[in-house]
This record gives sequence, C-alpha cells and structure tokens, in this order.
Amino acid sequence: MKNKKLYIFTMIALVLSSFSPLLVSAQTTGTTTNINTALTRDSSGGTNPIVKAKWEMNNATSTAGKYLGTDAQTAANAQFMPSGQYQVGKTIAVCAVVTDPDGVADINEVYGDLYYPEDTSTGPNHASDRLGCGQQLPEFTLNSLSKTDGIDLFCNNIKNNNNNLPTFNSGYDYAEICNLDGELWKETAKVYCGEITLSYEDPSGSYNTLVLAQDKSGKDGRLNNSFTYLPVTAFETDFDSVTYGSVRLNTHKIISGNLTFNPSDEKATVRNIGNTRLDMRVNQNDMGLGKTDNIWNVKFDGRVGSDAAFVNYYPESTKTLPKTLNLSETNEMDFSILITKFPPSNDSLNYVGTMVLSAAPATHLTCGFPQV
Repeated sequence: MKNKKLYIFTMIALVLSSFSPLLVSAQTTGTTTNINTALTRDSSGGTNPIVKAKWEMNNATSTAGKYLGTDAQTAANAQFMPSGQYQVGKTIAVCAVVTDPDGVADINEVYGDLYYPEDTSTGPNHASDRLGCGQQLPEFTLNSLSKTDGIDLFCNNIKNNNNNLPTFNSGYDYAEICNLDGELWKETAKVYCGEITLSYEDPSGSYNTLVLAQDKSGKDGRLNNSFTYLPVTAFETDFDSVTYGSVRLNTHKIISGNLTFNPSDEKATVRNIGNTRLDMRVNQNDMGLGKTDNIWNVKFDGRVGSDAAFVNYYPESTKTLPKTLNLSETNEMDFSILITKFPPSNDSLNYVGTMVLSAAPATHLTCGFPQV
C-alpha cells in the first residue's frame, strides 16, 4: 500500500515537471526577471509645463456646483451675455488641461489673465477706474478638478455638446487627451478651472485671455485665446411719469431732472446699465390735444444732461436725443411742452398721455482719443 502511494506521488511530480518549460518561457529566465533602471540627475530645472487646451465657459451651476461647459452661443470659442442689470456682474470660468513632462506634482500653480479689448476705452465714468485699451484685469488662480469631474467636463460635456469651445495647443486634440490611454485617464494631466466676474459695465468686445502654468522651478507653459462679451444696450430710470402740471397756451414749460438716482424725488434721472454706450430715444403721443389744419397742437422737447441742447419732437415720432451716455454714466433728463391750441372737446381740462423711452447703441470710445 505504501508503494502505491509513492507511485501516485511520483506520477503527479512527473506531470507537473512536464509543464515547467512553459512556466520558464513565460518568465524568460526562471521564475524572476531583473529589469535595469536608470536616471540622470536634472540640474537644469526641469521641463516646461504644457497647456494642452484652454477655454472659457459659464460658471458652475448653483444647484449642482459643477461646470457644464456652456456659453451663450454656438460659434467657436466662448460668448457671454452681460446681465443688463445695475451692479450685477457676469461670472465666467477659465479652464485648461495642463500637464508636465516632469509629472503633475511638479506643477506649482496655474493662473488666468484677462485683458480688455485693445481698441476700446471704458470712458471716464467706469466705476472700476480701469481704462480698457488692452489693460489687464486682476489675475486669478485656477484650481485642479478631480479626475472624475475633469473627464466629465472636458471629455463628455464639452467634447459631445460644445466641441468648438476650446483652443488646442499644437499637436493636441480630444483623442490625445480623452482616449482611455490619454493623460486625463492616466492622471498625468489635470483640468484646472478658476472664476472671474466681469462687471455689468465692462465694455462689449473681444477679450484676450491667457493661461499660465508654472512649475516648481519657475518654468512655465502658456496658451492664449479670446472670448466675446456680447453687446447689451440697457438703461434704467428713476421715474415712471412726467407731470407738466398747469400749462398755459403758447407758454414753453420745462420740467427739469437731476443727477441723483432716487425714485422718490420725482426728478427724472437715467443711467446706463449695459455694456455699450447709448443714445436715448423718446416717443410721445399727443395727450389728446390733436391737430389743427393737419398740424399738431402740441410740441415737445427733450435732452439728456443740462449741457445739451433741447431737441424738438412732435407726437407719434421717435427722436434721438443728443448727449451719448457712456458706460455706467448717470445723467438727468429734461422735458418740455409747448401747446399752441387746446381743443374745445375736453371739458375736464386734464390731458394724459404716454411717453416711450428707448435706447440705441453707440460706438465705443476709441483708445488714444479724448474721452467725452
């Protein structure tokens, strides 16, 4: 019985030994392989980081707190619509895909820089006291997103829904960055994002932007592009009526505004809350005063600012008032009325009407010329 057990063990050993050449060939030299490794001490400070792609987009959603890779239009690069509301800014995000041949751990900081349109002056009333004309806005820091959020933003939302948003550095594209063997998946590159708020009064136009990635030796990589701050012409007034009071026949009566934006003082004031300069327009009905011999029995006048000349306008016609409102400018509006005949049909002696105010965009002030 003992010899039988030995025979079985011997047979198993022989069977196993018959497979040993397979095990040896898979490992090339026995059961372990020695791999040589080498390095060279870098005394040059390393290799520059690389900004593979950059873009601008709307800020993170308030509900999910995540970036969705959206902007205002479908054209290439980003377009943003200002708020058109007094002192309500537009927050945007500037993002980039950044790598470093020395490893992402060598990336020290990533920064964003924005510059006003080079050919546009903000004018003398701009609240920030910045002049425009290519001047830099405050620099800000971009922070890295998690691997999941970065891939979801760039390789899903932007690639699939807004793929002409980014600007790519030479030699890089969605495939190189987003493939399963790409750097975002291998975490040898990261998505960085930071936010900056444009003022409601910052001028419309093309803003140059720069992303600067800097490593721990001070070497940097950069990539620039531009986005468009879309034009919005908007104003608001602190009055909703103009009361002429008692008016005598053939007597020119003026109702003056003031420079204080205060709805309770009943003095007409207007302010520019868009990101274009603008000209005010006015249209008024006849307040029931009618015509005689096909000529209006009433004539109106209006102006913006006490240093401007009054402009005449008749009922049912739209008139542009002189004195362009610069960005964020507040000024008074003055109105007047002249009645040449009261119709006999109105026994109440009271006349009411409707005035419609509107605005037309005006060209921006040009850099290098007097700002008026």
